[in-house]
Amino acid sequence: MAEKLRVGMIGCGQIARFLHVPDYACCPQAEIVALCDVLPAKARALAERRAPGARIYTDYKKMLKEARLDAVTVALPNYLHAPVTIAALKAGCHVNVEKPMACSAAEAQQMVATAKRCKRLLNVNQSQRLFAPHVKAKEVIDSGILGRILHVTAMFGHPGPEGWSPTGKWFFRKKEARFGAMADLGVHKADLVRYLTGKEVAEVCGFFERLEKKRTDVEDNFVSALKFTDGTVGTLCASWTVKGMEANYTILHCANGTLRVGELPGQPLVANLVNPACEIVFDVPEPPTNEDDEAWGLDASGAFVRACLGLEAPYCPGEEGKRSLEVILAAEKSALTGRTVKLKH
Repeated sequence: MAEKLRVGMIGCGQIARFLHVPDYACCPQAEIVALCDVLPAKARALAERRAPGARIYTDYKKMLKEARLDAVTVALPNYLHAPVTIAALKAGCHVNVEKPMACSAAEAQQMVATAKRCKRLLNVNQSQRLFAPHVKAKEVIDSGILGRILHVTAMFGHPGPEGWSPTGKWFFRKKEARFGAMADLGVHKADLVRYLTGKEVAEVCGFFERLEKKRTDVEDNFVSALKFTDGTVGTLCASWTVKGMEANYTILHCANGTLRVGELPGQPLVANLVNPACEIVFDVPEPPTNEDDEAWGLDASGAFVRACLGLEAPYCPGEEGKRSLEVILAAEKSALTGRTVKLKH
């Protein structure tokens, strides 16, 4: 394989602008050679800023055929994740697909199977695994200092995608998004609690409702109760109606204390221990500054490229993304049937 991967972007909306394309541009092992969007002005704007030599496409099939790509990121409305990912894998590309990876378990399984058959990497951009407080939290939990995990609380909420992506009308259309807040935000935390605890969810009881965003046919609020395979219990919540505060936190109550992740302003990671009785406020590095202040600097695309080259493990391989999606699907089924839903492992 060439020293530099020829990479392409399919979908040039906000997540491409703030995360994927800046990360690719900063990755020494990547060369952005093609950008694709049905609105070519979006692709051109990204190219001018990050990849002046990249070719602009409005048809991803044409791009896959002509651009001689090694890898692509798929950042499209949710209903397109599976078909476009599968097409890219069959075209010989490694794929990093946005979350939720698919709209059904069957689609997700087809994506995983296609990647295996084509001998290409499928990674799901469950980017919260890369946040510095979460990386450090994983180290703390794995150290054993907190003891056995007994209860987990996870919440992700903001005022809604209209503030984040003013042109992203598809978020509010069930035909294109499939879900509302429960997969837009909830799947982040479903994946994160699995990642941090190393546990799998065995049973889910869920509820969802559309409380405020009336001009839509998807839910804007979601809550669920979880029971893990070892008996650990927890809650998982997501909302598009959180205002006046930041709600992006995970709390782990353990036998020897509590770990609070993202709960306290200015203190992204705090442990309150029982033995010895103390509070530990962990230093968490700030994201590296890019040439553009708007870029998040998570290095998600860089991590994906290095995984493609075999330099490190993928941060969320397809099978992992599938398991996190299955938690959300089980919660949805529970909400629709009024029954607790069991997951198979």
